[in-house]
Amino acid sequence: MRFPASILASIVWISCCSAQISAQPDAVDNSAPLLVPPPAAAPVPQAITTTESGNQPEVVPSVIEVPRTDLNDYEFVQSGRPLFSNGQKEYPTLEWGGFLQLDTGWIIQDQATVDAVGKVNTETGLRRVRLRASGNVRKETSYVIDLDFAASGHPSFRDVAVIFSGAKFVDHVEAGYFKQPFGMDAESSGRELLFMERQLPFAFAPFRQTGLRSFGTFPNENGTYAFSAFKTPTDSYGVSSGNNGGWAFATRETVLLVNNDDVLVHLGGGYSFGNPANNRVRYAVQPGFFVSDPSDNSATGIPAFVDTGNIPTDNFHLFNLELASQYGPFRTQAEYRWSIVNRPNMDPVNFSGGYFQAGLLLTGESAVYNRKRGIFSGVIPDEELGDCGIGAFELTAGWAIIDLNDLDVQGGRMQTLTFGLNWYLNSYARVIFNMIPVKLDAPTVGRADSLVLSGRLQLEF
Repeated sequence: MRFPASILASIVWISCCSAQISAQPDAVDNSAPLLVPPPAAAPVPQAITTTESGNQPEVVPSVIEVPRTDLNDYEFVQSGRPLFSNGQKEYPTLEWGGFLQLDTGWIIQDQATVDAVGKVNTETGLRRVRLRASGNVRKETSYVIDLDFAASGHPSFRDVAVIFSGAKFVDHVEAGYFKQPFGMDAESSGRELLFMERQLPFAFAPFRQTGLRSFGTFPNENGTYAFSAFKTPTDSYGVSSGNNGGWAFATRETVLLVNNDDVLVHLGGGYSFGNPANNRVRYAVQPGFFVSDPSDNSATGIPAFVDTGNIPTDNFHLFNLELASQYGPFRTQAEYRWSIVNRPNMDPVNFSGGYFQAGLLLTGESAVYNRKRGIFSGVIPDEELGDCGIGAFELTAGWAIIDLNDLDVQGGRMQTLTFGLNWYLNSYARVIFNMIPVKLDAPTVGRADSLVLSGRLQLEF
């Protein structure tokens, strides 16, 4: 009996890999390194989780992956003297990093979609180019400066803040320009999302504003809390202006209902109230793909498919519910969000949206769950691409809806399905493919259908 060619090829490949592993000696680098690594530490048997800010990983009773390399593992030396210190006694300290995302995509439109939003051109470009510096000026006083060189303004601020730790009643107090505590997807980093972009209800989130926040974790890190007061609206330079109101607050709490070796169940909720300084609110969103990152809703090549326009506003209420779970390589995440906008001398209007998404890691890993922030925080492959490794592959799927129609405000209604593949080449490189069928109910043309095809190459450093 003859073996199929595919089986013979597999046997040869496995034999080749085995020979390389058994015969290849460890490489020796005799060059003088710029970074001097510290003595190797003994392996820790507990699972480890990482933080979005890139701080030192810590041991926690959770079933997560190995941490990424951190600049705290090295001492920078110039002419035999420390250039700066990452130790516990010498300050200030400095850590740096960043990431870039190169996106491409196009939208296949029917005539109704063209009539509703116009003809959409293919886009290719840098979605994000981020450079981040952070560290401590004293043991309990830290800072972060995060810039995006691909955003409108070139560059624009992303997170610029000072954080004080060790207060008597709260873990941390933060002042500056930062993401407000509202929603699991909004709290997640743009480099660690399941899809290329956040889901449709993200349109309601207050997101980055200038303000003051307190946050921390519950005992045993089985949940998180956060409260913030901020100015609204704030532009991408952290500036808020206006003579009427201009203040808001937000809060988000999460709890781990189940957290053992095999299963994780996360429950959370959030609320925000605001009195905008410009006396208006606007909700608008694109269908899961855009390259430009505008400071307003009109500066991007991919138009908003649903858009309320400016709504005269006394104040607004935002509510959010979130539920997430993980069972081995399978994870889910869902949120439902709604907004009540109170208008002067008019009836209030209500808008809502929700989504569900899931990912299955075909190579058996589990996503990292960040216990300090209550979010999923990326994937670390068991085997990186190279030699016999192929990295990690994750199949993804999701559904989202947003409804911006109420009373005389007819912003439109949109649903999307998202099917995707994430390829984690290693801990720092990722390739994403998304296919998004879009169903639009536009006030002017009614039902309209389109299809978004997009891809991303992402690299962290």
